[in-house]
Amino acid sequence: MSGNNIGGLQIYHSFLRGYNNMVEHREYMNRINVFPVADGDTGNNMLQTLKGIVSGVKPQRSASAVLEAMADLALQGSRGNSGIIISQYINGLSSKVTQDSLALEDFSNLLKEAVNDAYEAMETPQEGTILTVLKSWAHGLYSASKKSNPVSQAFSSALNSAKEALSKTPEQLKVLKDNGVVDAGAWGLVCFLKGIDAMGRHGLLPLSYRKQLDFSKELPPAESLAHMHDPVPTKRYCTEVLLENCLVDTPYLKDLLRPLGDSLVVSQGKRRTRIHIHSNDPSEIVRALQPLGSLVEQKADDMIRQRQTSHHRLSDVAVITDSIADIPLDIQDKYQIHMLPIRLLWDDEEYLDRITITPGEFYRLQAERTSFPGSSVPEAARVELYFRGLLDHYKALVVISVGKVLSGTHRQMTLVAEKINSQEKKSVFVVDSCLNSAAQGLLVREVAKAAMEGQSQEELLSLAEALKKRIKIYVSVSTFKYMVKGGRVSPLKGLLASMMNLKPIVSLDEQGKGIAFEKAFSQKGLFKKIAKIIQKTQDERGIERYILVHAQALDRAQLFGDILRKITGKEPDYIGEISPIVGMHSGQGAVAIGVIESQLPSLS
Repeated sequence: MSGNNIGGLQIYHSFLRGYNNMVEHREYMNRINVFPVADGDTGNNMLQTLKGIVSGVKPQRSASAVLEAMADLALQGSRGNSGIIISQYINGLSSKVTQDSLALEDFSNLLKEAVNDAYEAMETPQEGTILTVLKSWAHGLYSASKKSNPVSQAFSSALNSAKEALSKTPEQLKVLKDNGVVDAGAWGLVCFLKGIDAMGRHGLLPLSYRKQLDFSKELPPAESLAHMHDPVPTKRYCTEVLLENCLVDTPYLKDLLRPLGDSLVVSQGKRRTRIHIHSNDPSEIVRALQPLGSLVEQKADDMIRQRQTSHHRLSDVAVITDSIADIPLDIQDKYQIHMLPIRLLWDDEEYLDRITITPGEFYRLQAERTSFPGSSVPEAARVELYFRGLLDHYKALVVISVGKVLSGTHRQMTLVAEKINSQEKKSVFVVDSCLNSAAQGLLVREVAKAAMEGQSQEELLSLAEALKKRIKIYVSVSTFKYMVKGGRVSPLKGLLASMMNLKPIVSLDEQGKGIAFEKAFSQKGLFKKIAKIIQKTQDERGIERYILVHAQALDRAQLFGDILRKITGKEPDYIGEISPIVGMHSGQGAVAIGVIESQLPSLS
């Protein structure tokens, strides 16, 4: 680095070097991640945060212009506890730097002051974490600059301060000492600071230096990193929300959210505010924040599933589905089923199906609003990140999607799988279930059970293709109102059906297309029709097992259950709730029966 001043180009290229130095160590950070919970994603989150910055910012000579752009991108793309702390630090620094260029001593003084912003973002700042190392580095740089050291020497001295602070983190956090590791976020920061040190010694990089994340590099096994102390998280979801034009300040947000979870971090910039909190009910967080600004992004990572994935896998093959599959959470936990939520769009609001909007909240809003919600397939980038994260731990992924004729989700998952498989060993396999709701849930559960029992990826794919032909679904809706609103039934047909008190039974054909299977003109007649269908299936092909799901209609589901129990002599495997996405068209009061037939239907 020439001269003793810090400008926009120096800051820009320092970030490039720091980011690149972290890339190859992503998995190591995941591996030593035990605080605040051992969810094994610190490396992913820090890389995502920094990648969002270096891929979006443009090189400029002005320090204030570069930092302002970085601050905005950091808020937009920050992930996880450590990522949001980094975001707030950059935002704090950006608010203090107004010049195009600063002397090293002045710049390092502002770096030192910005540490306070990072601490203030935390509800309960904890020493022995990335905060401690960040503080040591900034204070070390300031002390070195005061001694009129050259830039290269000052950055090297500051790096040594950061390394010394990192080595002491196990003395400050018992969980680190118990597991024989340093803090993962702090370790990642030192990696980043090594890149900045190289910048101080070697100067600017070519603009073409940007590199993509390299997920193919493997680290040698680290036997000493076994997690001896691995408690189940007390809060299930690592919940993050990005607000635009937030109407309140950080203290107000902390007071509002403090009762709803822990590990709260609030990073606030000029236009955007990112909230990070560990919560058992992400929908509570979203409801609390909705009146305070525009919710432009939501994320809720399941830390219990992440813990299972990192340290307690039941299989070498992950079974993945989407949230249209109706599977109770306890069943998902038992078989370690990975579920990617579909996005639900309503007016100017966005939710994650099942996660940031619950069935109860959905049906309450559905009864109040005149507008009709919609759905959107998961973005390709999010699907790819999700798949690649799982491939860090599994040899292969078997993805069982909602029927492709019912949703674009199958195509999105297929395109992402093709991209990953073209870049490395083929390891992601997408199955078109030709099903949805209870039927899809049954298929996924059976495949996940087989994975747990040790079946290979090839065997699981064969099982899925064979089994889906023996699974049927019968759905009873109590009103045509929402089918009409959603365009599934014409207004005229809906009106006539209501006038006639028509109660349909809807099913899916072999391709997954919806069909009107039967109808009745009274509740009593409906039960008789269901009994007739089930009895015929039992007589002709047998019923191996069945489940029931409902839209806030447990009593009706139990009545249907009585019918099936009497005919089959078997209890349902489970009774669960229909997802909000499915409930958009079925409406409150719907009940779905999913059955696995003992034999394939006759071809004659």
